[in-house]
Order: sequence, then C-alpha cells, then structure tokens
Amino acid sequence: MQKIMTKDKCYDWRHLVDTYQSIISPNNVVVEIGSSTAHRTLELSRHCRNLIGIEKFPERISHNLSSGKNNIRIINTDWYKLSKVVPLGSINIVVASHVIEHVKNDVRCLNETFKVLKRGGYLLFNTPNRKRLTRSVIELFTGERKFPYWEHMREYTRLDLEKLIASSKFSDSKVKITGFVLGIHGMGIKIFLKKFPTFLDKFSNFWEVLIQK
Repeated sequence: MQKIMTKDKCYDWRHLVDTYQSIISPNNVVVEIGSSTAHRTLELSRHCRNLIGIEKFPERISHNLSSGKNNIRIINTDWYKLSKVVPLGSINIVVASHVIEHVKNDVRCLNETFKVLKRGGYLLFNTPNRKRLTRSVIELFTGERKFPYWEHMREYTRLDLEKLIASSKFSDSKVKITGFVLGIHGMGIKIFLKKFPTFLDKFSNFWEVLIQK
C-alpha cells in the first residue's frame, strides 16, 4: 500500500483529468456538471475552447468563474434541464465528477446528456463503488447500507452501471467502465493502491465511466 498526495489531494479527480486529457482537443466545447469547485473548473477549461458549467446551487457559483474574463460560462440550473440551456448536438465532452449518485433520476440525466452531445462526443463521469472494500467489510457486520443515505440517492456496482446505461439512450454506445483506487480514500485518509489485479476491481473505491455517443 502507498500513501498518495497530489496537488488536489484527490486521486479520483486526477484520474478523471488524465482520461479527460486523453480525449480533449483545444477546439472542443465542454460541459461540466456540478461547477462548485472553482480550481477544478479552471483546470478543465485550460484544455478546451469553451466550457459551460452547470451548477444547481447559486451560492456555490464562484464570481471569478462567471465574470466573463475567461472561456467559462456558468449557468445556474441542473442536469435535468441540460437540453433546455445547451444547443442540441453541440457539445464534445460532458464531465461530471461525483454528481450522478446525488440525482433522483439518473436515466434522465444520461438522456439529457445524449441530446446535447455531438456524434462521437463523450460523457465522462465518476462515482463511488457501492461495494468498495471498506464498505464490503463493514457490511459483513451491519448489513447493506440503505439508500438514500446522506446526500446520495444511490451508489453503484459495475452491474448497476451497466443496467443504467442499457436503459438510457446510450444503450448502443461504446462504454468503458474502470474501477480504480483500492484501499482508503476519504475522511482525510488516503492510503491505497493505484494498480491491482483486475479481479479485485469489484472492491475498488470508485468507478470511472467513459461513454462515446
């Protein structure tokens, strides 16, 4: 096991950014779902032509981001209304970090994303693994956690994600689901493996999902 420290101190974000950088082009238009962390929004914006941030809670919108002094435009709305505020078929990449577990209707969010993506465009998101190692051990003694829990409407196993995608407009799309981080990544403690045998990915802390329309 190794302790990992990054400038963001969140390896799940760094992993998502690495994937983002592998598919982004400088002339791309990007949508970020959940633009409440200014330095992350800025990091995404450096690699694209324009970034549209979707943020449900107005008190979480940074005035620096919405000042019009950069290539960022923040819209105060939610994922359900994406196709109402973004032109259909106009977006290259939609990014959502730890958002989908918070929404009531996850299929609707995927379908809204499908509408605004160009053909060949990507949806990239991450989310906690419902059966991550620490929870699996705890649930041996407590039973399965009941949802909704805290702010999470649900969490996902790989099979849950596959079923979600199959029930959406992305059912015929190219999908890659990656499990990453094995260990402890939360509550101020970050002790985990970056690389581990594939058969252990069902115990990974997070899922990263890349879907190409």
